[in-house]
Amino acid sequence: MPYYESMNVLGFLKNAVQSGLNTLSGRVDQILARPRKPAFPLADRLLADAFRLGQLPSPAEQEKERAAFVAERLSALGLPYVVDGDGNILVHFHSPSEANISREPLLVFTRLVSERWNSLESLGRLELQYANGAGLADALGPAALLSLAEAYAEGRLAPERDLYLFFSALHFDDPEADTFRTLGSDSRYRPAAAIGVRGFMLGVLTSHSPGSYRAAMTVMEEEAQNADVNAVVSALTDMARHFQKAAEKYGPGLRLYLKHIEARSASYRTPTEGILELELESEDGEILETALENIKAVAETTAYKSVKGNFRVKAYVPPADPAVSAGLARIALEVMRGLKIKTEEEAKPDPASFLSTLGIPAISVGIASGREGLARDTVEVASIERGRQLLERIIMEAGKSGNDQNQEQDGTPGGQNG
Repeated sequence: MPYYESMNVLGFLKNAVQSGLNTLSGRVDQILARPRKPAFPLADRLLADAFRLGQLPSPAEQEKERAAFVAERLSALGLPYVVDGDGNILVHFHSPSEANISREPLLVFTRLVSERWNSLESLGRLELQYANGAGLADALGPAALLSLAEAYAEGRLAPERDLYLFFSALHFDDPEADTFRTLGSDSRYRPAAAIGVRGFMLGVLTSHSPGSYRAAMTVMEEEAQNADVNAVVSALTDMARHFQKAAEKYGPGLRLYLKHIEARSASYRTPTEGILELELESEDGEILETALENIKAVAETTAYKSVKGNFRVKAYVPPADPAVSAGLARIALEVMRGLKIKTEEEAKPDPASFLSTLGIPAISVGIASGREGLARDTVEVASIERGRQLLERIIMEAGKSGNDQNQEQDGTPGGQNG
């Protein structure tokens, strides 16, 4: 082949290869520039709502800012709601099945309040696999209920029963508040069954729980007294021993946990005030009440020189009857297994107990995996989609009219327990 012809062929091949590379490069640039379609858009929206809720200050009076956010989202979806005198929000979704319109509704509840809000840490941060933020786990509950509202508005969620969504502006265990009083006492609102929603942990089901009292003993150095060195610290440590001794006589039927002991003072001084927080747990309501009165008497009758104290109850959850909620728990466990979620049943104080003591089947479930930390919560982003599916499927299964059959004994919706 003549030399010039060889050069023409090589030049042609070189130009062809370069043209192909340029074309491929352009396509790659287009692909990279094109926004990625989210794998789980519904879970992404749930997490976005959790971020926004978590940034709003809490606790606050009637949780007005967080409640306003929820109300705005519901209004945008065209869904009516009511707000009671305490700031709680109740949404009523009617079943599309006319045949079942008179059936008692399902209740899904969560709380708006969080005690772990922080002006900086609650701004939140999203990484590839994790979302972080102070109190973010607390915000996942109301965000999940907003996701249910969106599913109903779009026609993706249509249980055979009516559905209530309840956003509480109060702590469920506040001894001064009766958060469920309307839902439990008024026959117009009484649900057939209830599902509590919290952030952590996905796969953990609270279907039965012991009763619990949380109490705090505060001590303070009296003014104008020549107090002994470290009088406050001595009083706290001695009181802890007295409380432990008082609890021991109830044996294994009562558990005492010392949750927090702290003494504080100004710089370069011994502590002048302090606090001791404790928790009592028992499956026996009578033991729980008697033990609390005994420990309260110890607190009020034990005197220390130059130190005064005050004992108060901060939280209360009644013991639950697991038989009432056995059928509903079985439905939840079957749904978890269907979604290949590793399951675990736990027994710990839970607000669902308030409803089960009224004969209403009630359980609580978590919708995400992660870790609750001192400074911030870490949420596994990939777990949220399965948590969202779990909640919707439990509602659909618990709301089936077929679950009215043979339920008098097993505590599922529609039986005497409902």
